[in-house]
Amino acid sequence: MNTIGTHKTWDVYACNEHTLSFVPPIEDLLHEIIDTLKLEKVSAAFKQFEPIGVTGFILLAESHISIHTWPEYGYAAIDVFSCKPFDASIVKNIIEKRLETKEIITNSLERGQIKNIAKIS
Repeated sequence: MNTIGTHKTWDVYACNEHTLSFVPPIEDLLHEIIDTLKLEKVSAAFKQFEPIGVTGFILLAESHISIHTWPEYGYAAIDVFSCKPFDASIVKNIIEKRLETKEIITNSLERGQIKNIAKIS
């Protein structure tokens, strides 16, 4: 099926709580993902919660990547929406390494079925 883009999510459990707690390692994680996938960063915003926790968003030319962390639960929610195809297993491997976990659930959703979209000339 031809689609406009793919939206993949990773529910990440049993993570390193310290890594989830602060902006610098979370920002590094997202940048490693976009660099590895060769996506184009447009802008970024990160919010440090007190005392711990992060939300982050990077606007991409291809769409976006985001993360929300709950260090007190060892949990992170990560997503990438892109019109450029990419391999979710590459992202999963980066997440496993950076967040020091093996407990990851990946989901995928194809967005914008071409047959249902009228092209405007």
